Amino acid sequence: MSKKSQVISFEEQIKRLEQIVQTLDQGNASLDEMLAFYEEGMALTASCRKVLDEAEQKLTILEKKHN
Repeated sequence: MSKKSQVISFEEQIKRLEQIVQTLDQGNASLDEMLAFYEEGMALTASCRKVLDEAEQKLTILEKKHN
């Protein structure tokens, strides 16, 4: 199974984002590595944003049902 086809949890995505930020902050990566980390980070950010948006929609629906 390829890495891209695996589904990782929101928490795992946040943890990976933190690792990427730490790596980039250290400044030891080459330009190509930094670009790859940036690209991965942007994809993870979009995925996390989608999860949060879906959770917010669910909460809105639940609030409407109970009010």
